[in-house]
Amino acid sequence: MTQPGTSDRGGGVAPFPPPSEAKGGGGVGTPTMSTVETAHSTLFFVSDRVYKMPKRAPAGRADLRRREAREAACRAEIVRNRPFAPGVYLGVADVRDNTGTPVEHMVVMRRLPGDRSLSELLARRESVEEPLRDVARTLVAFHERCETSAEIASRGRLPDVEAGWLAATDALAPFRHVMLAADEVDDIGRLGLRYLCGRAAVFDARATRGRIRDGHGNLLAEHIFCMPDGPRMLDRVPADDSRRIGDVLADAAVLAVDLELRGAPELARRFLGWFGEFAGETHPPSLAQFYLAQRAVVRAGASAVRARIGDASAAGQARHLVGLAREHLRRARVRLVLVGGAPDSLRSALAGRLAADQDGWVLLSAAAVRRELAVDPAGAAPASAPASASVSTRVPTAGGAGGTGGSGPADAVCGEMLRRAREALENGDSVILEAPWSDAGRRSKAATVAADTWADLIELRCSEEGSSLAETVRNGRLAAGIPG
Repeated sequence: MTQPGTSDRGGGVAPFPPPSEAKGGGGVGTPTMSTVETAHSTLFFVSDRVYKMPKRAPAGRADLRRREAREAACRAEIVRNRPFAPGVYLGVADVRDNTGTPVEHMVVMRRLPGDRSLSELLARRESVEEPLRDVARTLVAFHERCETSAEIASRGRLPDVEAGWLAATDALAPFRHVMLAADEVDDIGRLGLRYLCGRAAVFDARATRGRIRDGHGNLLAEHIFCMPDGPRMLDRVPADDSRRIGDVLADAAVLAVDLELRGAPELARRFLGWFGEFAGETHPPSLAQFYLAQRAVVRAGASAVRARIGDASAAGQARHLVGLAREHLRRARVRLVLVGGAPDSLRSALAGRLAADQDGWVLLSAAAVRRELAVDPAGAAPASAPASASVSTRVPTAGGAGGTGGSGPADAVCGEMLRRAREALENGDSVILEAPWSDAGRRSKAATVAADTWADLIELRCSEEGSSLAETVRNGRLAAGIPG
C-alpha cells in the first residue's frame, strides 16, 4: 500500500490519509475523500486540502511517464501558480511505498470554497462586478511585474501572431461540414487574415511598448475564486503552452470570451474596460475584437476535439464559439468611409453622427484640414442644410475633395487627409473622411489607401432630396456596417 509523505518542501501540508481509509467511511474522525478526474490529473479532495496527482502520460512537451518528470511537473506548477493564487499552492507531497521509496508526487493545495468560484456566482446570478474589477486589477498588476525581453516581444509581432492564427483556424478544418458550418469557418479565416494583413504597425507598436508578457493563458471563470481578501486565479498553463506568452490584451480576452460563452457579454465588455483602465491601455478597439476572436477560435478547436471523443455538450459549445469569433471579426473590420455630396452641413452632421456611434473611429474633415493648412477655401460648397436629405453609396463625378477640380490647394487638402487616414488605418482605427469627394481621381487615391491597408472602402453621398436627417444617418450606419 502506498503511503504519502508529510514533507511539504515549501508549505504546511496536512498528512494525506491512505486511500483505503479515505474511501472507506471508517472510524470516527476519518476524513472523507472525493475524487475528480481531469485529462491530465487526478484530484483528491480531503477536508481543507486538495491533492493533485499528475497522470503517467505525455502532457504538452513533457513526458510524464517517468516519476522524476512528474515530480518536476508538480514543482513547476507550484512556482507558476503562486503569483496568481497566494496561499493556495502549498507544496509538493511525496507518495512512498512500504520501503520509504517515493513512487508518486502530488501538488498540495488549500481547498477553496466552491460557492465562491466566479462560475458559481455567475450561475446563481449574483453581482460580480466588484470581484471582476479586482480580477482585472490583479491581472494588470501581475503583467506589470512580469519580465519581458526581445524574444518574448517577438511573440506579439505580426509573423508570430499570424502563425498562431493560422494554427488556430487550421484546427477547425477537420470539423467543417461535420460539426461546424463550413461557411462560418471559412469566413473566420478570411476576416482574420484580412485584419492581420494591414496591421503590422499595430503589433510592432505593442511589442515596442512592452505589452507582450508571460501571462496566465487560461483564465476561466471556473478557475477564479472571489475571496474577501482578493481573487485567487488557478491553473496557469505551463511554460511550453503557446497560449501563455502573448499580448496582455489577449490574456484578458480569455476571460472575456468565457463570460460571453456563459451569457454575460456586458460583463465581458466591462471587464475589458476595467482592464484597459488599470493598465492605461491605448489600443485600437479593433485589436481587442481580433484577440477576442482569436481566443474564441482556439477554444472552439479544443471544444470540437472534446466533442469528437464523446463530450456531448462540447459540440454546441464549439459552434457557439465559432459564432462569437465571427461576430468579433466583423466588428474588427477596419473601414475607410468617404462622406461626400452636398450640402456641407449635412455631410458634417452625418459624418459626426457616424463617428460618435463607434469608439476609436477617426473623423477627418476637409474644412478642418483646410484651416490647418491655411488653404484658400475658394469654391467651398454652401453651408446651409435643407430640411430633408438622403444618402446613397455613390458620389458624384466632378469637382474635388475641397470642392474644386484640377490640381492645387484642394489636392493639398486631399493629400493630407489621405496621409493621416493611412496612418490611422495601419494602426487599426477606422476613418471617416468628410469632403465633397466630387473628383474621381481623388476618390481613386482614397481607394488605393484602403487597398494598401486592407481596409473596407465605403462611399456615401449626401443629397438634399429624400429622407430626413435621422433616416440619412440610419442608412449611413447600415452602409458603413455600424450596428444601431
